Amino acid sequence: MAEPDLVEARAAYRLDHWRECPDCGLVSALPDMEPGLVAECPRCRKTLWRMLRAPFSFPIACGMAATLFYAFALVAPFLEISAYGRFQLARLETGPDNLMSQGYLALGMLVLAVTAVFPGVKLGIMLTTLIGLETGFVPPRVSIALFRLYHRITPWSMIDVYLLGFLVAYTRLIAIAHVHLDTSLYALIGLMVSMAAADGALDREAVWRALERNDLAADARYIRRHPTAKVGPTPGEQELAEPQVIGCHTCHLVNHAAPGDHCRRCDGLLHPRKHDSTARTWAFLLAALCLYIPANIYPVMIITQIGQTQSFTIMGGIKELIDYGLLPLAALVFVASITIPLAKLITLAFLLIQTQRGRTTQLNGRTRAFRIIDFIGRWSMIDIFMISILVALVRFDQFAQITAQVGAPCFAGVVVLTMFAVMTFDPRTMWDATRGQAAAYPTAGMPAAGPPTPASPTPASPLSADDRGMGAKDATA
Repeated sequence: MAEPDLVEARAAYRLDHWRECPDCGLVSALPDMEPGLVAECPRCRKTLWRMLRAPFSFPIACGMAATLFYAFALVAPFLEISAYGRFQLARLETGPDNLMSQGYLALGMLVLAVTAVFPGVKLGIMLTTLIGLETGFVPPRVSIALFRLYHRITPWSMIDVYLLGFLVAYTRLIAIAHVHLDTSLYALIGLMVSMAAADGALDREAVWRALERNDLAADARYIRRHPTAKVGPTPGEQELAEPQVIGCHTCHLVNHAAPGDHCRRCDGLLHPRKHDSTARTWAFLLAALCLYIPANIYPVMIITQIGQTQSFTIMGGIKELIDYGLLPLAALVFVASITIPLAKLITLAFLLIQTQRGRTTQLNGRTRAFRIIDFIGRWSMIDIFMISILVALVRFDQFAQITAQVGAPCFAGVVVLTMFAVMTFDPRTMWDATRGQAAAYPTAGMPAAGPPTPASPTPASPLSADDRGMGAKDATA
């Protein structure tokens, strides 16, 4: 294809096809997609859209199955132990209740929220949005607001991490009492599997497009009371200096708007970069570092058995697992409770320092490092969930008792603060150092000087693979 034809073809892309990469800030034009293909950012290889073959029906089916498992898991016990002629049952809320009764109110509320509340809220939001799209019964503004919330609540739904914590707690319980696995445990496993399947099958870009296609965002019955971004000039026109091109942080749609406007698709607040990203990330990081030391020095729990009392730090618990010969579990706890928090602290500090210095080297490597710590951060809650299960079950008065100690809330604070630090860090600021050095890399916070770079194409895209120099990628690969 000749160069003028290429420019003309790129200019034919509507603004609705523009997306800003959330990791590097590159503005790209999504190609016409077919089910089973993936569009990636041409600069950092971030997946911009994985087009699935059943974007609504399969997630709805998985969500309904998960709802049944969730309801059963809430009301039925998942574990029963017997010792010294007494019995104890554990439900999802039992551990948080006992933590709060021992004086750890914030810790108990955190465990209750991420294991019992947020998974249910997440399921409700997903089903309400998808079924509302299919039936039209849900008011437009409600659907948009709910799906925005879905993005925020997803990292805090931790049933999968809770089950790993249960596995570690189980190895301790069998040394103290006779343990019986109840039917609700299988409901929790079914809940984890069905929620994972629903997450994997949910095509978020397809949902946002359906909301937009049904004209939900612009429904006249729900007039907004704040300025909303307008559809600006099409790519390729000359008058693009004003207003700015800003990518929505929630749905990644590119808007011609000013900071403080709202996305014309999802109604989210628009800003070129996360507000005070570096300062807030440093604040969360330093606060987490302050808690990391007492979390590892002070005991996280005390076990009293027939008059003998023993306190356990995180490392002490790992050593006990090694003494029992449970090396795989000891390695799991060591990685989740020691390695991951420390790796997050060091990696985030390194990324912040490199960003503040304006370094332009190893940007792809630093971006991959950010993705890794973003993914693994929540798994450090394993120890906290183990403690919540143990304090719920081992309550046999003078015969055997397990109580939480000050190290537990300190460690939970480290996990939560590092998660907040990752959420507030804006990886696009790492790539801002390339401004003016590579004209082919326009960023969302800059006035658009020309057409965006096409993302990985599908065979049906108006621009051929030769023009882009990239090939189609099968989503099933």
